[in-house]
Amino acid sequence: MSASTDPRHSASSQKRSVPAVVAGSRPWQQRLGKFFARPGVELIIGGLVLISVGLTLIEFTVASNDGTGEHEQLVYQLALANDSVTMVFVVELALRFMAARSKRRFFREYWIDLIAVLPLFRVFRVARAVRLLRLLRLLRLFGVVSRLSIHFPEVMRRGFVEYLFTCGMLVLTVLFATGAMMYFEGQRETATGYATETDVASNSSDAADSSDVDSDEAAAFGFQDAFWFSVYSLFAGEPIPNAPRTLAGKFVSVFVMFMGLTIFAMFTGTVSAFMVERLRMEGTGMQWDELFNHVIICGWNNKAEIIIREFRASRGFSEKAVAVISQFEGEPPQVAADLRKQMIFLNDDFTRIPALEQAGVHRASTCIILSDRHGGRSEQDADARTILAALTVEKLNPAVYTCAELLNRSYGTHLQVGNVNDFVVSGEYGAYLLAHACMNKGMIGVFSELMTYQHGNGFFRVPLPASWVDRPFVDVLTELKQRHEAILVAAETPQGRMLVNPRDHHFSAGDQLIIIAEREPQLGS
Repeated sequence: MSASTDPRHSASSQKRSVPAVVAGSRPWQQRLGKFFARPGVELIIGGLVLISVGLTLIEFTVASNDGTGEHEQLVYQLALANDSVTMVFVVELALRFMAARSKRRFFREYWIDLIAVLPLFRVFRVARAVRLLRLLRLLRLFGVVSRLSIHFPEVMRRGFVEYLFTCGMLVLTVLFATGAMMYFEGQRETATGYATETDVASNSSDAADSSDVDSDEAAAFGFQDAFWFSVYSLFAGEPIPNAPRTLAGKFVSVFVMFMGLTIFAMFTGTVSAFMVERLRMEGTGMQWDELFNHVIICGWNNKAEIIIREFRASRGFSEKAVAVISQFEGEPPQVAADLRKQMIFLNDDFTRIPALEQAGVHRASTCIILSDRHGGRSEQDADARTILAALTVEKLNPAVYTCAELLNRSYGTHLQVGNVNDFVVSGEYGAYLLAHACMNKGMIGVFSELMTYQHGNGFFRVPLPASWVDRPFVDVLTELKQRHEAILVAAETPQGRMLVNPRDHHFSAGDQLIIIAEREPQLGS
């Protein structure tokens, strides 16, 4: 009996396949995932994070300055409000856990948020310092902003998230250190005050003087002084004005100094990248929002610079700016100085809509999509990316003239269905040239001259003058040669039909002339 008809085999196959299908297609999981992906939900979470951090700092400030218990009720109300906000995060994390298909990925992504909700549970409230863990919730803002940048690409431009991350680390360090110093040094203040009363009772004047000095130093760690201690230590790299007295306070100061070095390195790298990008943009003399009627080149390979040189040699394209979208490994490629002035690079995936919109696809006149085989992509994958990009460009701006490079002609039907203007199968034309070079010796020299605008003769497409309507093909050919030193090789009808060296054709209104000439002739109207 074959495997396909064996009932045991069929049953085992169903047992193996059914759980995978059910686990991957639960409707309620999909609805929860879509709900949490909404920008409004992300904004609400970000607002709750800020509220929680603010309540934590206010609670510690009031508790540290309340030596008599006068504000005990206010501290309790602040803690209750903070616990309510934390309960919202507990519910949110529980729902995310239920909606997550991969539990391992959930813990890898939200482990800091799980630590931040621990102070809600009484078993973890061994000390008030545990409440400082809520400040770790501020790290979640980085992920919120990163996800919002996808929905608002024009507001959160390239580099915004990096700058925000650096500033956020600085703010988080200062807030955490401020709360920790208020707590740990505040504990020392209580102990010092007790020692002072004992020393006064024993009438030891030397000990009393010493305890008064300690009390003054302890009182220095209120909210303002703890805040400025954190700021000074962060930037100076040493505890200022004095080192903390408690062991926990010393650990906090070491942490602040370490974070100061880390943030300085991050800040230096971010500013350096910004300055390099700024200098590169200044060198081009262009900004993204200034691009208009320009050319977009999607992808980069050895053909890209040749295409740009042809544009510079053509009168109609010589002044047009060129925007290149490609994923570069490191810095963009070095191109000749005469080409670099009118070029601007975007290191991004050209199949992404935000990347195309940043390159000004809605204002572009031409879009060229090159085959991208970077990263070891197969020919099929490269053509799939080309088709996806071409259809996306046509959807975003149907008026743009789109030309795509394919590696396999069989995929050209997808572009034709999507109303892509033209496509080129580059490998085929190379084979045609090789075949003609072998069969017609010396023809490569002719092709080399005709296929470039940089020297000699080239192809031009010019409109038919109104005075030449109804004239036969041979008459127009003769007049072009005699008056303009040009050769007529084809005619294009208004329907897009190309007639190469037709035997009998009379021109109609709207026809285009395909000619060979050294420069584009001015035929008049």
